[in-house]
This record gives sequence, C-alpha cells and structure tokens, in this order.
Amino acid sequence: MKELYLIRHTTPDIKPGICYGISDIDVKSDFKEESVHIKNAILDFTPQIVYSSPLIRCKKLAKKLFPHTYTSYSDNLKEMNFGQWEFLPWADIPQSEMETWSADFVNTSPPQGECLQQLYDRTIQFYNQTILSSDSEKIAIVTHSGVMRCILANLMQIPLKNIFKLKLNYGAIIKVVVHDSFEEIEFIIS
Repeated sequence: MKELYLIRHTTPDIKPGICYGISDIDVKSDFKEESVHIKNAILDFTPQIVYSSPLIRCKKLAKKLFPHTYTSYSDNLKEMNFGQWEFLPWADIPQSEMETWSADFVNTSPPQGECLQQLYDRTIQFYNQTILSSDSEKIAIVTHSGVMRCILANLMQIPLKNIFKLKLNYGAIIKVVVHDSFEEIEFIIS
C-alpha cells in the first residue's frame, strides 16, 4: 500500500486573466499564511520522499512543508506549456487560435506549446515509472492543477476533456491510497 498526497502550489504572484503554465512565477506575499493552512491539514503525514515540480511556486512549498525530507525535482511535474501564449492576457490571444484550441484542447496545442494529451502522457509516465515503482510507502507530490487533474483522470478513468470539471484551488490537497487492486481518493482541501 502507498499513501500519496498530491498538493497544489499556493497562489502565484500574477494578475488574474493571464495565461501561464510552464512559466516560473513566484508566489504571493501571503505564502506563509497559505502554507501554514496546508501544513495544518496534513500534520500527521510525514513522507519518506517528496517529488516536486522545479518551478519556484512548487519548490518553495515543498521546502516549507517538508524541510527535512529529500525532495526530487522533475520536469514531468511542471504545468502545461502554453507556448507563445505564456504571459499573454487570455483576452489578447488571437480568436482564431483560441477557437481552434478550444475545439479540441486535448489534442491541439497552443503555438509552440503542448496539448493536454502531452501533459497527460508525461504525467502518467512519471506516475507509473517513478511513483508506483518507488519503495517509499508515503510520498508527497507538490505540483500544479494540470498534473493533479491528469493523475485523477487516470485513476478515476475520467475522459481528459472533462478534467476541468474538477475544481482544484490553490493549496488543494488530495490523498490517494494505492492498494494492490484499487485506489482510494480523498479530497482534503479542494
């Protein structure tokens, strides 16, 4: 049996309405308060290893929550790459590009970015090859909502086109218990 905690980073320091994913954005000044709230929700959990996105908004949280636990950083845990759309206001993205992407965001990528299927593939490859094969029984994963949604889609057999129906706020925590033949999923903070 494995006990996993999927933890989303705290609020990034960026204006609402801006497209971002793989960009390395820092966290807001109330990071300390947000991280205390997360820590209080998982007080009884001490992971043997932490896996984290290398982006600063995840790195800071991983270090704050688990300062004495080894953290392994993986690019496979980064958020989706929106390519040329990174840092653009959503309203400024050319309408024709947005319509094409919106019609099939699972298989269509923004210019020089990646599609949802690519994010899913790299996330699930990491999950299967690293998490499931790990000898550790207690694991924390500090990452982004896209990665968390992909893991949940895989475990719950949710079609990728429906994963944005899962609301995952900043600081969301999802506990996954992996048994031999099934998984249990518990939303601690969503």
